[in-house]
Amino acid sequence: MPKSLRTFLEDVRREAPEELVHVTKGVNPSNYDVTAIIKHLGAQKKFPILIFDRPLNLHGQVSDIKLVMNCEISQRKIQIALGAPRDMDRAELARECRRREAKRPKPIVVDKSEAPVKEVIHKGSEADLLKLPIMRHHYMDGGPYIDMSSVSRDRDTGVYNVSYHRMEVKDRNHTGFVLTLQHMWRIFRGYEEHGEECPVATVTGHHPAYQMGACYSGPFQVDEYEVIGGYLQEPLRLTPSETYGERLLVPADAEIVIEGGLIPGRRVVEGPFGEVNGYLGPQEFERSALYEVRAITHRRDAMHQSIITPEGDKPWLDLAREGAYLRRCQEAVHGVQAVCTSGRHALLNVFISMKKMSEGDPGRAAAAALTYDWCKNVFIFDEDIDVYNPTEILWALATRVQPHCQVSIIEEIMRGSLVDPSMISPRKTSAMIIDATRPLDRPFSPVSKCPDEALARVRLEDFVPKELLDAIPVDRTTYWC
Repeated sequence: MPKSLRTFLEDVRREAPEELVHVTKGVNPSNYDVTAIIKHLGAQKKFPILIFDRPLNLHGQVSDIKLVMNCEISQRKIQIALGAPRDMDRAELARECRRREAKRPKPIVVDKSEAPVKEVIHKGSEADLLKLPIMRHHYMDGGPYIDMSSVSRDRDTGVYNVSYHRMEVKDRNHTGFVLTLQHMWRIFRGYEEHGEECPVATVTGHHPAYQMGACYSGPFQVDEYEVIGGYLQEPLRLTPSETYGERLLVPADAEIVIEGGLIPGRRVVEGPFGEVNGYLGPQEFERSALYEVRAITHRRDAMHQSIITPEGDKPWLDLAREGAYLRRCQEAVHGVQAVCTSGRHALLNVFISMKKMSEGDPGRAAAAALTYDWCKNVFIFDEDIDVYNPTEILWALATRVQPHCQVSIIEEIMRGSLVDPSMISPRKTSAMIIDATRPLDRPFSPVSKCPDEALARVRLEDFVPKELLDAIPVDRTTYWC
């Protein structure tokens, strides 16, 4: 059976049923009900998948379409999604992402009659976004938002790009569509310069491996439908769209596909929106294209998805980005062991651990990381530092860095990210590199530790009875993550 959101939910029911919760009471997603529930759970460090069985749509009616949240928020759920063993840690999961990106099966095209996403088809005046249980995510958001991945196809090369774009719903068949200076912007401008609309489809429900593949960061010429197949470990099934036919193929096993065009020469005021950085992102106009919806197709009893940003303290969806940074940094310095780029403390910050072989290695790895827009500050550590643990990061910064020697500032010449509210000049940022590795050319104090022999010899259960050990409360106050 092809992988889909439904097969994933069945896998979770089988392997981790405690991670799946049905909410049977009605909720109003456009009035922050869903956001509040997720925030309350997050305050208790609980991140289950939530299936809202009776959400209201934007007409204020109980929707026939369920709302599903939090599919990618926890390491265990990502392990299930990737079919990875339970003991595979975050660093190895990022390496697994890199391996899957390298094996890219070509998609297969199936007839519409074989595509579950074509079970219900609404075209033209019947295509109504307001019938979907679309969320308002945060206070002061400009309106209800769709924030899942969209796909388009380059006009000249035919290569498919899949990426995330915030879409403020304006009416039943129009949204804004914010484009940053990445691949989708290049595709859109290719059509716009010829006075043509840019074909787009938005997928609001699919397997988490599909969503992770949509986070891929790599060369423009790589077909990202193939990358998604790598994440799924099977060819992605595609089918012709209702609006553009075989000119734009869409995922056959999606829950919901919204089809339409980005209109050339038309911009729309969009925003603000609570962004991944934890701040209210500004209104956009110059790079907010008008998205005109032409068709909505979905499965019977479909499920709509959204993402609450910035639940970045559980950043598992971004493993694909970490895999991309890991790939690029290892190309520059073979000794790079792990890269942390996600989580609230790691947004725009990149933390690299490496086995340093020469004093120039940290600088080369940092330069590689800075080639990405989402990188502003790079911190390089020895391989004994867990770069996913902010406590260890701060300890190393305090004890292995002399600021006048190991901190480098690059003036405001770098292209910055639109999610960085600290930028003074539009799209330009300065950058910082901190080399927190121990020197190779002089002695440095060793880390104090318990001997490995003693740790192996002394068994806790021989000294503290199990009933007492189980009664000791877990204290998370000394950890950030």
